[in-house]
Amino acid sequence: MLNTMFWNAGNYGHPFYGYGMMYSGGMYWVMGLFVLAVVAALVMSIIAIVRTSKKRTTLNASEGVRIVEERYAKGEITKEEFEIMKKDLR
Repeated sequence: MLNTMFWNAGNYGHPFYGYGMMYSGGMYWVMGLFVLAVVAALVMSIIAIVRTSKKRTTLNASEGVRIVEERYAKGEITKEEFEIMKKDLR
């Protein structure tokens, strides 16, 4: 009874009411393509973030080794400290 009172009200005036507004005029395909585009954008964003974070880690480690080498060359740290720091950074 509720179905006929609410969902079928006005079905007789317009030809698209029986199928719902999303199925009229190809709107179903447009919404499907939109959802697909959003999912693809999210996947590509996650891949880009992961790739960028891996590159930063590699660059930061080599930068750290260079700084430790400079400190050792200036005499700020001993050979033992240099070896430990270099091992930790790699």
